[in-house]
Amino acid sequence: MDTVRDWMSQPPICISDSTTLPEARRLMHRYRVRRLPVLDRDGRLVGIVTEGDINRISDSQAHDMRQYNLYHRVVDLPVRDFMTRTVITVGPDDPVIAVAQLLLHHRIGGVPVIDEGRVIGVITESDLFRRMVERETQH
Repeated sequence: MDTVRDWMSQPPICISDSTTLPEARRLMHRYRVRRLPVLDRDGRLVGIVTEGDINRISDSQAHDMRQYNLYHRVVDLPVRDFMTRTVITVGPDDPVIAVAQLLLHHRIGGVPVIDEGRVIGVITESDLFRRMVERETQH
């Protein structure tokens, strides 16, 4: 049985809860990821920020108004102010089929992988598709 450990992306690209919205967007673009686990000072998972979260905020009416102080407020906005705090996670030894079912059930694109309280990777729809394609082309 395939486990998350075999299919996840690692090392995870994580951010602190004080990372600003523009910096989170830059990291997503640089590393070509669509979600960033958010860690507190002690390295514990406290949230997750997705590309959709950032787009919803930066494309909001407040941002589109004259670039006066509302624009600066959005630019300085730390991810702790808009991250999802209840994060669905999986363990490295969980079956990969269970993760696929979890993603479908919750309509999400990926989840952090937690081992002994630490984020050790992320597993996404893309990881699942990539591995499935690799397997099929090897036969």
